[in-house]
Amino acid sequence: MGGGTAQVTAEGTGLIVSPTGEVVTNDHVVDGASSITVTLNGSSRALHATVVGADTTHDVALLQLAGVHDLPTVSFGDSNAVAVGDDVVAIGYALGMTGGPTVTAGIVSATNRQVSTQTAEGSTEALSGMLQTDAAISSGNSGGPLVNSAKQVIGINTMVATSTRESTAQNIGFAIPAHEVEALLPGLRHGNG
Repeated sequence: MGGGTAQVTAEGTGLIVSPTGEVVTNDHVVDGASSITVTLNGSSRALHATVVGADTTHDVALLQLAGVHDLPTVSFGDSNAVAVGDDVVAIGYALGMTGGPTVTAGIVSATNRQVSTQTAEGSTEALSGMLQTDAAISSGNSGGPLVNSAKQVIGINTMVATSTRESTAQNIGFAIPAHEVEALLPGLRHGNG
């Protein structure tokens, strides 16, 4: 038996929030990473990124890309105005597939949901105030935008409900509301959550 270390690779999606390369994603996408690279949509060049700040209780992290400027940024919408039945699309790199992002359509199924998630360390955390959608969200979509019909980001795709022996889950995804992300940004920019 050899004594080496295995390299583990994780994939996710993010949102560019400043022209100078600030990127918001889920904390679980970058938690424990020894190296982070970001490939912008339409490019094949991997850019080095560092974690500026992370908030594990809200599952949000802020990254900084190196050597970039004049990047296009997302526009946040009013996630407090979201209503059940509103049309949305979820965007992200589902299953890490190459060839561009995946876009799935659906509606806001519920608002203000509280969901539990298991951390990499095995503990359980509760996320509250979540938006629920039936737009398909898969591994790799984490950190990507949930977008309204006005092309504004109203949430960050975070997790999906999974089936258990007792219950079956289909098309139940959750996103962190944009107003929570915007409120966290000043603290994340100063290296904390």
